[in-house]
Amino acid sequence: MEIGRQALQKGMRLQEARSPIDTLKEGHVFSGKTIKLLPGQMAEIAALGQKLTAQLEAPLKAGERYTFQVVSLEQGVSLRVLAENPAAKLPVDQVSVLLEKMGLQPTKENMAFTAAALQNGTALSKSLIQTVSGWLGKSGAEGIEAVRFMLSRHLPITENVFEALLAARSTGSMTEKLGSLQQLLVQNGFQQSTAAAAIDRLLGEAAETFAFKGTANEKAIQLASALQGTDTPEKAAAIRVLGQSVAANPSLAAQNGEALLAGIAKSTESSLNEAAAELRPVQLLKQALSQLTGSPVSEKAVTAFKQALSLSVPLGHPERPALMQQLVKLADGLEAGQPISQRAAASLLQLASSAAVSLPDQAAARMAVLIGADALSFEEPSAISTLRDAFRFLGVDHEAVLASKENAQSVPQTVKQELIKLMSDTMPAPIKEAAEQMVGRLNAQHILSAESGPVQQLVLQSPLQFGEFTGDVTIKWEGKKKADGKIDADFCRVLFYVEMPRLKQTVIDMQVQNRIVQLHIAADIPGPLLKKISSPAVGSLKEALEANGYRFSGVSFKEPAAVEKKKPPLARIMDDDRYMGVDVRI
Repeated sequence: MEIGRQALQKGMRLQEARSPIDTLKEGHVFSGKTIKLLPGQMAEIAALGQKLTAQLEAPLKAGERYTFQVVSLEQGVSLRVLAENPAAKLPVDQVSVLLEKMGLQPTKENMAFTAAALQNGTALSKSLIQTVSGWLGKSGAEGIEAVRFMLSRHLPITENVFEALLAARSTGSMTEKLGSLQQLLVQNGFQQSTAAAAIDRLLGEAAETFAFKGTANEKAIQLASALQGTDTPEKAAAIRVLGQSVAANPSLAAQNGEALLAGIAKSTESSLNEAAAELRPVQLLKQALSQLTGSPVSEKAVTAFKQALSLSVPLGHPERPALMQQLVKLADGLEAGQPISQRAAASLLQLASSAAVSLPDQAAARMAVLIGADALSFEEPSAISTLRDAFRFLGVDHEAVLASKENAQSVPQTVKQELIKLMSDTMPAPIKEAAEQMVGRLNAQHILSAESGPVQQLVLQSPLQFGEFTGDVTIKWEGKKKADGKIDADFCRVLFYVEMPRLKQTVIDMQVQNRIVQLHIAADIPGPLLKKISSPAVGSLKEALEANGYRFSGVSFKEPAAVEKKKPPLARIMDDDRYMGVDVRI
């Protein structure tokens, strides 16, 4: 059920490049208007977005609309008239008559698809109507809207495209759906699977709610202490710092939680100067830790690790007895001749971290040596980098990355990759169906981002956790690309759809003209109250825009229409809702 953007664009271009004669087959039905009557019962007809000349079985009137059926293609196009389209008749009557002549029942699904197809200039066949009606019978009103979108955008009428668009119109955020899938994995005994770990990582641990403070050495001591804790925000923040610090090592940086700690424990990399005497004990500890965790447990490796840890902690250090007692307890739990578990490797690294920071004035450097990094990175992630990382790890561009890699093993892990694995027939049906729903939602982003004419559109949606915010972020960018293929940031429109904790459904419409920025904000509260809440931030927003070479024109506020509140963001994008009204202006 993968739909890559490049493959979709190629299919659309091929479809658009074909002439009506290439696409028509005997029995196809389409709507058209006679332009000119020609001798020999021939006529020039405007249909399917082009002009064609056809042989007619009965005389017609120029300038009138008709519904035609292809009789033959052997010696040019030969058509018969199935129905006239005079304004006096209701469309529903026309569709019923047409279906009857095609030998089909006037069911709700048959009529809805046939009417939409004729309105959008799509050629119909009996089998196509039956196929799409089967889809609509299982999907209801949202399915009809998905089909209308397919027809209006001239998308390939395939079940994969339909299912993707239907998933985009479904209620419930990606955050909620992935959380439900995570629960299904736990209930079915897959809590240790790579898919569960990937979803866990994407949904995030509340790392950003805790920040280490003080000097680099003080932060290192806090980090070591946080690693020894349970699953708290402090421990999550410590793991995030370690991941940032070993970012130069892709095999480690891509992991999180115990997998990251175990990977660091097995790593032999050490970037700092081995000649520094004060760092030598930690380097020995690092080597001993790597030997113990990287091969089956041996008494020699355990003894070497004990000695190295003892050398790393000063004799008079108040925590030395507790650390040595903890070491004995961990060592007793190791089974000789067996590979060490991920959990045990993580525990040993946590213990070694406490030993490494036992010299307060050298804590940061010693910790960096232990994890094999140039230095500890306590940089707090920005909203931009957090959002970018979320989109990448979600796997919106999974197919493009896969196509660009010669070796499949070098493709970084993504949530989409793991979801596709869950769609196999060997998985329980509830898990498979939930994964299919999520892959469909991701595929819909490719479909909605398809290029159409000079104006380009890019749609992205991902779960995000940043500060107090947890939920989906949906972005729609539209504008023109520059000659080099990059987005023109001087002239564009960007819409942000978010579910804010207090403002609820919030849409930020940012319009940029010649680097002049105008904002329109719609939230689920009255405009005057929204203005009062937002006013304190307007000044800093203006400064931030000017610092990046933009001019701030102003901001307006309004409450969205009731019909907009009921639609999920991707459905609103599909329906191309506009909300340009101005209620309050600063």
